[in-house]
Amino acid sequence: MRLAMPDTVRTLPLCEPARAVQEYAKIIAELRDAPDGSAADLEAVASEAVDAARAGGAFLMAVVTPPDAAPALLTGAVLEVPPSWSVDTAELLRDSLEDVGGPDVRETITLDTGLGPAVIVQRVPGAEQARERRPLALQLQAFIPEPGTGRMLLLTLACPSAAGWAAHQLLFGQLVASANASRHLPPPIEDSFEHHTYRL
Repeated sequence: MRLAMPDTVRTLPLCEPARAVQEYAKIIAELRDAPDGSAADLEAVASEAVDAARAGGAFLMAVVTPPDAAPALLTGAVLEVPPSWSVDTAELLRDSLEDVGGPDVRETITLDTGLGPAVIVQRVPGAEQARERRPLALQLQAFIPEPGTGRMLLLTLACPSAAGWAAHQLLFGQLVASANASRHLPPPIEDSFEHHTYRL
């Protein structure tokens, strides 16, 4: 599966954890306008984030920085998909997410891609998440199937701020719509998608 990544998406080499930590620390330092040489101080924060993404089964991790928008984190993990994935299956998943996806699910849509219908969920935290001390990040999640493989990509964009959220929504929609066949996804993870919440 291939996605058209714009220049505002800076991908980290998760297959090389030490390098991913260093690159992520540099990006954080740059975003915070930290003085030169402070990237090393941020490596503990970067290491925790990279370790969490890898532990959650992510094979993709990137920092998204559209103009005039707060930075966001993009991750990708692989899940199993029903072999009979179709428009009807996508609508059933969308309906199910609205019913049992949790109180932070605010909107669900289906979107056509080069691989078939994808389901997008928008999650906006509320009082329930604050009481439970869960991460208060706005999220977009997309379920993009890869036909004939029994796998789908769970793509998650998380942002701790609503600043520029419309720009993130537009970029995410374009990213999902760009999905087309090329190389295959890695093996699926066995955990539930509900446990994959990432933050900067």
